[in-house]
Amino acid sequence: MNKISLCSLAGLLALCVGGPLAAQVAPFPAEERAAMRERAAVLKQQAREMQQAARSVREEGHAACWQRTLVSSCLEDTDQTYRQSMGKARKLELEADDIERELRTRAAELRREEKRIEAEARRDKAIEMSVRTREQEAQREKDAAARIEKDKDMVERAAERERTQSERDAAQAQQRAREDARAAERAAEQKANAAKIDERIRKREEERARREAEAAAKDAAKP
Repeated sequence: MNKISLCSLAGLLALCVGGPLAAQVAPFPAEERAAMRERAAVLKQQAREMQQAARSVREEGHAACWQRTLVSSCLEDTDQTYRQSMGKARKLELEADDIERELRTRAAELRREEKRIEAEARRDKAIEMSVRTREQEAQREKDAAARIEKDKDMVERAAERERTQSERDAAQAQQRAREDARAAERAAEQKANAAKIDERIRKREEERARREAEAAAKDAAKP
């Protein structure tokens, strides 16, 4: 498996594991979080102050109403004012709660996004390691095949050299055998020629000795 196909495999694995692209979470910087917390705290403080002021006004109003002729109407008006003030304070509390809820929601979404990014990073690293491992295995297999081919070539070359040397040695041995045979033939011929020469010399010597003996006998027979 080549590098291109391995990289393609990595892409397919990433697509299968990750699925569709995850929705991006909007940035939520620390400055914005601090501002939202501060805004919620201010709203809650204002609500508490409004509630405290409304209670104080109601108590003072109730005390004053008992000094008037139409007590019930005065108390009703005072309670109505109290309820309106408490309603405004409650709106501030609800607004603060909404801010805190948004703060918690966005913070939770940010944590989930961070975890998702970390998980994707781990997954991508695992895929990268898997691809790298496959590439290394493929390279090792390729190197092993190359070594086997090289060893095979070396063995074949060594066998060829040995075969060539054997043929050369055999040819040289045959050449030496032929030369030795020719040398033996020449030696035999030389020996035979020498024997013939020796035989001729021996016969000439015998012939000369015979003639000398005959001459000496003739000389001895003369009166």
